Amino acid sequence: MKKKKLKNKITQSEEWTSPELRDFLSYEYMGKDTLLHPYTPLVDQIKWKLCAQIVRYHLMNEISQNELAQKLGVDAPEMSRLLHYKIERYTIDRLIRYVEILYPKLSVEVTAA
Repeated sequence: MKKKKLKNKITQSEEWTSPELRDFLSYEYMGKDTLLHPYTPLVDQIKWKLCAQIVRYHLMNEISQNELAQKLGVDAPEMSRLLHYKIERYTIDRLIRYVEILYPKLSVEVTAA
């Protein structure tokens, strides 16, 4: 998928569940084995979605990893881990702090299914 087409799709959708987006993210950012399994624990699902917001910001604003790392106050290897969904290294509150920097008007909603 071309980046401009992807950017338009990201802009129009709040959900990261479309097969095209998942396929792009799986190969471009995460490696094909990093997508969420249907039985992924809720904590990891939340961390994955927070990382997805960081990736979304990176794509939408077309800034380099180094620029994004400076904005978040992390080093280059840390930025790479965030963009590649290495969620096991992070707590939810730490990821929320990063996402709040990027989206100052962040709103979080919890619903029971």
